[in-house]
Amino acid sequence: MRTVTPTTSGAPSRKALRWEEHKERTRRDLLDSARTLFAERGYDATSAADIAAAAGVTERTLFRYFPNKLALVLDELIALLPEMAESIRERPAAEPPYQAVCEGILDFGLRHRDMMALVMATEGELEIPLDGRQRPLIDFEDTLADVLRERYAVPAEDQISPAVWARASIGALRTALVIAARAPRSSEAPPGQAPGDPLRACFAALQRGNDGPGDSG
Repeated sequence: MRTVTPTTSGAPSRKALRWEEHKERTRRDLLDSARTLFAERGYDATSAADIAAAAGVTERTLFRYFPNKLALVLDELIALLPEMAESIRERPAAEPPYQAVCEGILDFGLRHRDMMALVMATEGELEIPLDGRQRPLIDFEDTLADVLRERYAVPAEDQISPAVWARASIGALRTALVIAARAPRSSEAPPGQAPGDPLRACFAALQRGNDGPGDSG
């Protein structure tokens, strides 16, 4: 009688593993290609076709991995979100929530100037996707809420304050990025304006709204 060796249904095959490795390698090649071309030519002067050609794939293949050019920038930013959270966590203890988030983001931005310049160079209103690989941009609100809860020792029964601080802060950040994307293109900030001023202005408006229209303090 011939003995039949049972197959393990739950384990992926070698072919499947090789395919996953190939996909991950292609994705990394596209990201590397985009980073190199953006640095050499700038965001506007680099097309999706250029990025695909430099990575050795077709433009159609690129769009299987990334829905648009901006997604190539956001993917890099997403990988660094934990570092941004730590920058906020490590701000001086005396800073109130919105100031700590604002200055923590600016500290992060100073360490990653090239990436932030790319984000600000993107045209039009930034669309924050709700699913797929870029879901972490939304989940970061929960991470930020946890950081703020720990930082300010918010009682467990208060589920509202840290969540509001986090979501309002992400709204201020998005607004600053949109304003930057819509502003006239220039390699330098307007006279008298520091690179972090637009973000600080958005958080200042947030704080004023929090204080109330009749509160001058």
